[in-house]
Amino acid sequence: MRAVYGQETDDGRILQLFDDEENVVTTSPIPRPISKIAENVTVITAEDIARLNAHTLAEVLQTVPGIQLDFNLRTPSSFSFFSIQGALNSTVLVLIDGIRQNDFNQNFVSPGLIPVQQIERIEIVKGAASGSWGSALGGVINIVTKSPNPEREVSGQVSASIGSRFTADTTGEVSGTKERFGYYLNAGHLRSDGLTPNTGTRVDNLYGKFSLNLPGNGLLTAGVSHLTAAPGLDEGDLPPWGVVHDDNFNRRTYGFLKLQQPVANRVNLEVLGYLTGRADHTKYGGFDGNGVLSFSNDVAVRENSRGLNANVTLGDRETNLVSGFEYAHVHASSRDELSSDPPYYVRTWDQYAWYGNASFTFGDFSVLPGVRYDITGISGEHLSYSLGLTYQLGEKTTVRAYGARGFSLPMLAADTGVQKVKTVQGGIETGLVPYLWLKGTYFFNALRNNESLGSATVSDQNRQGFELEAKTVPVYGLSLSSGYTYLFAKDVSTGKRLETDSQQTVPPHIIKLGLNYDENRLGLRGALTSNYVIWNEAPGYAAKSAGMIWDLHLTWTLFPNNPVSPELFFSGHNLFGGVQTTNTTLYTNAGRWLEGGARFKF
Repeated sequence: MRAVYGQETDDGRILQLFDDEENVVTTSPIPRPISKIAENVTVITAEDIARLNAHTLAEVLQTVPGIQLDFNLRTPSSFSFFSIQGALNSTVLVLIDGIRQNDFNQNFVSPGLIPVQQIERIEIVKGAASGSWGSALGGVINIVTKSPNPEREVSGQVSASIGSRFTADTTGEVSGTKERFGYYLNAGHLRSDGLTPNTGTRVDNLYGKFSLNLPGNGLLTAGVSHLTAAPGLDEGDLPPWGVVHDDNFNRRTYGFLKLQQPVANRVNLEVLGYLTGRADHTKYGGFDGNGVLSFSNDVAVRENSRGLNANVTLGDRETNLVSGFEYAHVHASSRDELSSDPPYYVRTWDQYAWYGNASFTFGDFSVLPGVRYDITGISGEHLSYSLGLTYQLGEKTTVRAYGARGFSLPMLAADTGVQKVKTVQGGIETGLVPYLWLKGTYFFNALRNNESLGSATVSDQNRQGFELEAKTVPVYGLSLSSGYTYLFAKDVSTGKRLETDSQQTVPPHIIKLGLNYDENRLGLRGALTSNYVIWNEAPGYAAKSAGMIWDLHLTWTLFPNNPVSPELFFSGHNLFGGVQTTNTTLYTNAGRWLEGGARFKF
């Protein structure tokens, strides 16, 4: 896992990896050195994901400094809230292939319903990013999927695993390029009897991406994704609620067409069109005196959207400018399908946005401004802006500062008004200490009209703290990593420190540790990761943090000199049975569980 400081870049504002040796952000079409990146960003690669033997995005996020899952990890695909430096996930914009994954009902996205096998990299912006992305008060998780293999006509991978409680994951992918045409196809099936009560699951996923090289170095890309999920199968009685909550169903579908075309010297055009559809069902009921289950509610949320994004990029690595326009048409509804009552809401709206971002370099000093104007269609018009400054202090040290104004839309289910934030960040990243990479970031976020969980109350809050990261270079194949996040959040009206409860998650201390091992000659690699959190829960609230959560992942390539060698892998989760959850009554995390499997690449 590589952590960098980043700013939205030119190619679809997609943040990309940097080469550690050349210290260059390999954006397309304009590469940017690390000294041109102002925000606090973590980048996770497909190699990092494979090392973790991860099933879903939730497992990956739990290893990232500054991010904490409310219910830690239960059965893969189970729902969990998460926060980034105390910002609720309803304020964090999640994108796949440039397409919004958050619903509009509550602005939530379930990281457990995002499979990771087709992911090339994950780019996480911590802090307000509305100056480029719109409704993104708490940050952005930008997911870039795999592209067709440009070097072979046919290649691929199959993978299968089995673990405790018949937790099984099977995936397959094929990829290649013939002349100007490329393709990537992925299919997966995940199922489990449930590692904790009420978390049996079944998830099926299909994904395809197709590319065509055009004259003049252009590229046309089409993609389609379809996922159906039934997390929470066979749920039981929920005494605190006095109901049975069973038979959840989720559907996620989207398709896109993207054109990337140079139109002149140092001028590039990108156009993205897309369609999306989603449906969520949640049933509630109870047992009668004879123990027979009957349902009283089937809450259905349906959303469909179509949109067009276009931008033009001008410049090179030192000086560049991107300007773009976005349009979306959205239809959303929610109703109880077992009731004759009117729908909770039925809404249709159009939203528009214009944005501009730039980078100007003067020697070792860079200025990175950004501005965006949103016409939301449901909550008025909003101007967001940002300003990043970086200074290259020698070859191995970058100092940065970042300020921004941003917003997040309210949930349709409550409509409590737009949430707003003003944020300031400052930090330093250095490799001056031999064999050690260090990074430190201070952040201050002034939130106004902040929307909570649960009953969706609002309040004004100030959240500030710092994040520290350290990583060693590999020595005999071993490398260490660590992260610590401190958060102080208070209610502006009372001056009191906020506590973790049913309305918010504000852990003051989060610790991440990691030990990685790579021995290519023997075909061995492994990862030992751990997470510890102090919730600072309200009196009487059912949150608990008992011990660190340790996970061990091992992989053995049987014939390391053979490019088509099979791999065997093993994972031990929560090795010492730690407990980390904001709700021990309903959503306690899984205890120790094991799984193993095999991959074969061709």
